[in-house]
Amino acid sequence: RNPDSMAYIGFLLTGGPFDSERWRTAYELGRAALDQGHAVSYFHYLDGALVPVADQTLPGCSDSGLYDEMPTEKFQELIADGAEVICCGLCVDARGIDAPADYPEGVEVGLLPDLADIIGEADRVVSL
Repeated sequence: RNPDSMAYIGFLLTGGPFDSERWRTAYELGRAALDQGHAVSYFHYLDGALVPVADQTLPGCSDSGLYDEMPTEKFQELIADGAEVICCGLCVDARGIDAPADYPEGVEVGLLPDLADIIGEADRVVSL
């Protein structure tokens, strides 16, 4: 986290990439916070661990325009702009995700103490 940041915003994301728009809300809020100079961290928990998986596709939806961009692409943008993205290691294992192969560069694998750190240090925490 950048000590020169104005505020530190933490996100707990539990929804998967295609079961709701929670990931989109988390992205948009984080994007706005980064654009204003705030520090941003995400902890992806439960099905949220599926959101940053690389090479996602949802057959048939790109034709409808519903998912022109996959969730992972949006989170890769956030990482490139300084956001921290941590996925729960137990959730990753339970969902059969091979972190080194399935996550793009910058996505970290952690555990619940990482979430506790975010909750303890952040000025605000948003749970989606």
